[in-house]
Amino acid sequence: MQPINTHLEKLHPYKELLVTSAVILACLILSIIFPTTNSFQSVSRNIFFLIILPFLYIKLILKSRLTEYGWQIGNVKNGLFSASLAFFSGLIIFYLLIRFAGFSSHYHLNPLVENSFGLFLLYELVFLNIFFFAQEFFFKGFVLFSYRQFSYWAILIQSGIYFSLLGLTKNFSWQTMPIMFISLVGGFVTFKTKSFMYSYIFGLLFIMILDAYIIHLVR
Repeated sequence: MQPINTHLEKLHPYKELLVTSAVILACLILSIIFPTTNSFQSVSRNIFFLIILPFLYIKLILKSRLTEYGWQIGNVKNGLFSASLAFFSGLIIFYLLIRFAGFSSHYHLNPLVENSFGLFLLYELVFLNIFFFAQEFFFKGFVLFSYRQFSYWAILIQSGIYFSLLGLTKNFSWQTMPIMFISLVGGFVTFKTKSFMYSYIFGLLFIMILDAYIIHLVR
């Protein structure tokens, strides 16, 4: 008997894309429905379904390199320029939203984080950092580069999947608007640089500064 081929390199590209799409859907569903009882388990769930499973699929099934899915530094000059442009654009847009649309009254942080600088750093640099990196690798790395054959449409595809996820989990709100902004603009940065690292760095810094500014306003 001929051994089963454990990777998809001989399949028609669209058949491979169909299987990859099914894996993406399965990872998302499991990341939502898998039961957790505390924040630590929620973080672990995201690490497993949004990082480890896609990683294993890329390496063991597709037999591909992680660099093909944005896990690289790439052109530093181009990356820093694109990330800086996205970063300062985000600051301007959300300053205007705070100033004229009452964004700060709809965007809330945990009171413990608001009242303790130490807990703020712990939350931003550990819990938010891990959660955000998992999302960046999954959506900007795995999803976006899985659909790279569609050129710039890949940006909208990964954002569309993320927005659909927010809608299904009833998290489509002012609270998730910063992440939605990063999904679109960060997707463009990732596509241009062929690396999700710059989107991850600019996005994390952007959220940290936005959160710090919101705390400053509510005090």
